[in-house]
Amino acid sequence: MPNRLATRGIWQRCGLVQFRLMPPSEFRLTEPLAALSVATDLVRGQPPGQALYKTIIATRLAGHLGLGNAECATAYFATLLRAAGCTATSHEFALYLGGNDVAVRFGGDAVDTDDLDQLSRLLASLGVAEMDPGDAMQVVADGSRADREVGGRVVMRLGLENPVADCVRHIFERWDGQGVPNGVAGEAIPLGTRIGHVASAAAMFTQARGRSEAISTIEKWSGTVLDPTIATTFLAHADELLSYLDVPDSWEAVLAEEPKPWRLVSEASLDDICGVFGDFADLKTPFLLGHSAHVSALAEGAARELGMSEDDCVTLRRAGLVHDLGRVGISTGVWEKPAPLGTLEMEQVRLHPYYTERILERSALFKPLARVAGLHHERLDATGYYRGFPGSMLDRQARVLAAADACAELLEDRPGRSALSPDEAAAELAKEALDQEAVRAVLKVAGASAGAGAKRGSHRPAGLTKREVEVLRLLARGQSLKQIAEQLVISPSTAHTHAAHIYEKAAISTRAGAALFAMEHGLIA
Repeated sequence: MPNRLATRGIWQRCGLVQFRLMPPSEFRLTEPLAALSVATDLVRGQPPGQALYKTIIATRLAGHLGLGNAECATAYFATLLRAAGCTATSHEFALYLGGNDVAVRFGGDAVDTDDLDQLSRLLASLGVAEMDPGDAMQVVADGSRADREVGGRVVMRLGLENPVADCVRHIFERWDGQGVPNGVAGEAIPLGTRIGHVASAAAMFTQARGRSEAISTIEKWSGTVLDPTIATTFLAHADELLSYLDVPDSWEAVLAEEPKPWRLVSEASLDDICGVFGDFADLKTPFLLGHSAHVSALAEGAARELGMSEDDCVTLRRAGLVHDLGRVGISTGVWEKPAPLGTLEMEQVRLHPYYTERILERSALFKPLARVAGLHHERLDATGYYRGFPGSMLDRQARVLAAADACAELLEDRPGRSALSPDEAAAELAKEALDQEAVRAVLKVAGASAGAGAKRGSHRPAGLTKREVEVLRLLARGQSLKQIAEQLVISPSTAHTHAAHIYEKAAISTRAGAALFAMEHGLIA
């Protein structure tokens, strides 16, 4: 049996036995980045794994352009993570463009928004045909600012360099300067971005409409949307480059394609990476901000209360951070609808633990987390989802995570209701088919956490004042300046001044940027 070397992952397999090829203290950074790229495909309504194929094409295309190893590596990572900020605008896209942000992104990816006819057809397909195209373009422009801001921050938090982040910050710019948000044109757009534009169009149109349509689109977009030199190089090698879409395993292929030297990071970095995944998922809607970190803290705390092993505690901390990653593939309109949901909407909701598990389990690094994260909505009486396992099939880790998730949700605001107190949450949890020992441990931790609220509120990063932290929290939740003024009993002009100071001090410019900053610094109340 031929060896599957480290270019294809952390593990070498011989029959059913797995041997590590790297020290347990290190792993390839590409492993979690590839997992995150699969999640971004779901946000955009594209086939899971499309970003991996785009990355392979982009890296090979960079080679045909005669680029050096460092430039090829930038193109590789910039294409893999080009949609790293895509959850940033889910709330606004759903609010203004028909309720289904996934459909907005799926349709928008294939449209030249500079073409009024194409844009009008897109609006009609989203159920907002009456919307003025100019207003729609303003929503898109505002969304692109949030996407680029969050994407750049996510890339930097994942340990990549500023050249990669800068590429991600320019993904909505066009060669002809008609892109958004800043109308950057030509070679002022980073090279890695321009390569990713061509590779993305090639993969997306081939998978959706066939090779001939992909080639004709690249020919048509050359010199407008796309860099003509890069487009011409692609067309000269189209047969070879598009053949990579037929690679049977895009995961292993993209790992093999990473330019050397590989990026290795310590095992201790995994907590931070899981935290990025949690924030990425929670940005889906303002109602979820901080939810993943909340579940993580409750699950780990409960595990320690129960005397579980250190390995179990670490697993639950990390699984709590990533448990809701699959939410990103479900329309934000569903998450923001007050209960009760309809049958079709619940069927969508039931899919999100499945998506979480599928995103994580391809990676040897995340596989131990995938199983428990995918079980976070199971119940002892087999009424949970997505598997409907009975209690006899749920181990202690799964029981604790399910209790932590259920408790956290009750303690947080949700559409149509305010957060419950710990005592009110206890009464509701007693009605659920959850492990009551786990519930008691979670509630004990929740009570202690509630008592620490004043201490959390004293934390003020970036020189923010106490009032500015209050305004930041409300901005992050999607409140308008008028609403903030009313809640804090201040004038709208004062609210505006506070917001301006927050944006300047925190180096942000959008509601999503404020939300990510607040989660990064533990400021979500």
